[in-house]
Amino acid sequence: MSDFDVVRSRRGTGSYKWDTTVGEGLLERGAYPLSVADMEFRTPAAVREAIKDFAESGFFCYTDADGEYRDAVRGFMSRRHGWNIDNEWITCTGGVVCAINTAVRAFSQPGEGVIIQTPVYYPFRTAIENNGRRLFENPLVTDADGNYVMNLAELETLASRDDVKMLLLCSPHNPVCRVWSASELRAVGDICLKNGVTVISDEIHFDITSKPHTVFTLADRRFAQNTVICTAVSKSFNLAGLGTSNVIIENEALRERFRKALASDGYTCINCVSRPATIAAYTLCDDWLDEVNAYIDANFELLFSYAERLPGVEICKREGTYLAWLDMRGLGFGSDEELDSFLQQQCLIIPDPGYWFGKGGSGFTRLNLASPRPALEAALERLSEKLMKR
Repeated sequence: MSDFDVVRSRRGTGSYKWDTTVGEGLLERGAYPLSVADMEFRTPAAVREAIKDFAESGFFCYTDADGEYRDAVRGFMSRRHGWNIDNEWITCTGGVVCAINTAVRAFSQPGEGVIIQTPVYYPFRTAIENNGRRLFENPLVTDADGNYVMNLAELETLASRDDVKMLLLCSPHNPVCRVWSASELRAVGDICLKNGVTVISDEIHFDITSKPHTVFTLADRRFAQNTVICTAVSKSFNLAGLGTSNVIIENEALRERFRKALASDGYTCINCVSRPATIAAYTLCDDWLDEVNAYIDANFELLFSYAERLPGVEICKREGTYLAWLDMRGLGFGSDEELDSFLQQQCLIIPDPGYWFGKGGSGFTRLNLASPRPALEAALERLSEKLMKR
């Protein structure tokens, strides 16, 4: 069994959440980071051993995604997702954010439009704006039961514009925790296919779910004509720092356009440590992945058990990702900055503020539940205590 309950400090490692983005003095006061989307669990032992063996070889050379690497990716996709891919469909990039930026340049021109469904992972917005494209927001809405759904009528209106060329789809969705159903994906795919809109489907969280996930091109095989799917070992096996993703493009013409754009960035080889790490993760660590999913599910159960003790807070239903999305508008803070200060300075919880995720995120906060349960429970106790006293 893995040691998920062990609370460790990662100070002094250059970690975003532990060293470079945390407020001054908070960790010394006992605050705990429930922010940046990497896990507070050690990566699987088999991966650590593979990296150790590689390091002992003493050669940190230019490295290719060779046949063994591609076979590992292909086997995992078939075994875990029922997705039968060809090795040739795989293109490696320096992470999914890198892949999204490359795709924006490959499949649109400066000034053309790209759709995002807010609130959504904030690098989507910057990938559009930093590359001189026009941002179109298709905000998610809530149904009668308070569940997030897509505004398909508005999506169709946007997609029908001559200047809109792409949709950045987040599936499973970060931060609202939705695992889109096959019917929802088919509706999106039909709209985009009809209007000649290329879909970039970020499926980086597709291994961490509480309900079955449908790969976008499996919702309808026609969608392979206009779809780029971004995957990685990073969220599933806590390997984000290796900066490697596997972008899977079935359509040859799209694949060549993407590779040409990638080559223009000078990207020619994968991180040498990523090769043994990916092979080990995708061939030896299914049991670990099942175990971490069960642990994260239990962490969400713990969060929901606090619902009545968190007056003014509504916890959004979770279907996927290890990220909780909390509606804190009922607390009555005058600004997002006041809410964030309350969480950090009084509750000693370091979150990701909801407004970072764009339209619909104001008054919300995102908590990373891929964290040791003792630390999570202590954080929820502090939050409950402070809210009960307000």
